[in-house]
Amino acid sequence: MAKLILEIQKRGLHQYQRLEQFPVTIGRALDNDVILSDVSVSPHHLRIEQDEAGELYLHNLSKENGTRMNGALLGELPARLPVPSRLLLGSRRLNLLTSDTPVTPTNMLKFGSFYSIMANPVWVGVLLVLAVVGLFSENYLHTFVEQGVWYYLSDILLNLVVMAVIALFIAGVNWLVSHRWVFSSALGIVALLTLLKSLLGVVGDGLDYFFTSDTPQNVLLTLYNIPLVTLLLYFFQRWASYLRPWSALGIAILLSLPLVILEVVGLGDEASFGEGFSPNPVYNQTLSSFNIHAAPTLPLNEFLQQVEEALPNSVEK
Repeated sequence: MAKLILEIQKRGLHQYQRLEQFPVTIGRALDNDVILSDVSVSPHHLRIEQDEAGELYLHNLSKENGTRMNGALLGELPARLPVPSRLLLGSRRLNLLTSDTPVTPTNMLKFGSFYSIMANPVWVGVLLVLAVVGLFSENYLHTFVEQGVWYYLSDILLNLVVMAVIALFIAGVNWLVSHRWVFSSALGIVALLTLLKSLLGVVGDGLDYFFTSDTPQNVLLTLYNIPLVTLLLYFFQRWASYLRPWSALGIAILLSLPLVILEVVGLGDEASFGEGFSPNPVYNQTLSSFNIHAAPTLPLNEFLQQVEEALPNSVEK
């Protein structure tokens, strides 16, 4: 018979312990063969014995939270322990395996994939610079009055602080689920999302002005807030944390949930306002630095001179 392995499931990385000599006692007390620090586990929770024929038997010793084997609650009498088996001691999950149990395939480092950019500090720095340029361009195009340099720098610094906080949050979530600290990569994905939002904002402004409607930009921002952010975070979880597809999707949805909620609330507000009567006509109010209406106004004397030249016989001096 192959050697027995006790798998102690933990958040992120599991622990494994060989079971070579019997009986084996498991519990929270320090005189056990296998010591579990979980407070839901009794000091002496259970004992595993082996008879002369090699059969395993499980003795539940816990009077507090008890023991479950493959979903069944154990009583005071010993129960035959098949291999493999799933054990639940309080809230701590264990698996009894053999040393020849197959393991999942190794996650290959995808150096040729999208994550290679996120894992390289140089590319992360490039993305940060591009994100800053995008923030400056977006802010400049939405500023209709001439402003000084500090006006734009203060806005960029504020956005950088917000980006760092979001990156810390993403890195913290990844550390909880995979025990890997990926702050640099998280900062890269936040910079990429910021850059994409700025680009979509500039494109949306141009489309709004061309179509004289706010609909194009609203559609682009909706596509950004709901599917695009979740999709990029999903790929980030898959490549940076090596999570399985469903786990990566769940974390991506959790991280993007605030944006989704805000977007749904905004769409609901627009729908409710659209049903009511408004005395104001619906039209686009977009004005950017590239807009011909933003050209400098003519001084009064210059304007009168042009009018005089255009209509010399009709202008009264």
